[in-house]
Amino acid sequence: RATMLGALGVARPSLASLAARALSPHRRARRVHTPGRVLSMAAPKIGKDGEKVYPEECKVEVGGLQYRRCAAALVFNPNGDVLLGERSDRPGSWGMPQGGIEIGESQSAAATRELYEEVGMKPGVTHGLALVAEVPPDESFCYAPGGWLAAKGLAGQRLEFTLFHLDSTADPSPLCVLEGLGGETREFTRVKWASWDEAVSSVWESKRGPYVRARELAGPVIEKYLSDK
Repeated sequence: RATMLGALGVARPSLASLAARALSPHRRARRVHTPGRVLSMAAPKIGKDGEKVYPEECKVEVGGLQYRRCAAALVFNPNGDVLLGERSDRPGSWGMPQGGIEIGESQSAAATRELYEEVGMKPGVTHGLALVAEVPPDESFCYAPGGWLAAKGLAGQRLEFTLFHLDSTADPSPLCVLEGLGGETREFTRVKWASWDEAVSSVWESKRGPYVRARELAGPVIEKYLSDK
């Protein structure tokens, strides 16, 4: 089967017309699709009064509001189930690995880093794990968690999903390291495979809209990827 080489050097299957419309290829990983535009990269990280300012290059403007760009790792298995972790700070709340996109990172590079830091998985290292593609940014991926983001003048975060395939339906726990890697604190207490319905119902309420939209955009591409294997 024909393959395309992703931005991180991982070969992945070429996508059919449906997939091509739903996902952006890795050679365009730095391009931000409308709606939303990445703000100027020239702004300082220290304000005029010496206070820390959230980097402009890590923000995006959507609907006149500014959101933090946040990479999310959407790992799916041969059954189409997705990898979830139970949050250590919110028992009973489950979600996908995610975190802010850093200066100079592409969407997929940030998702790969967050996946490693939060659950210890990495393409090329974790057996059977492959980087598949990026889901194009969408206005519905924005949500407002409040807290320190609001204190920085941000309306919330915009999730930017990247798809990974793990070629196993077994319990993912043995493949994971949950203590927090790369200097990060522990994010999850345990992991599991879950259906999309469970993923939507068990995630923190403010993220349900982005998860529903992610299922709409990524679901057909996941099905096509699995049917081609």
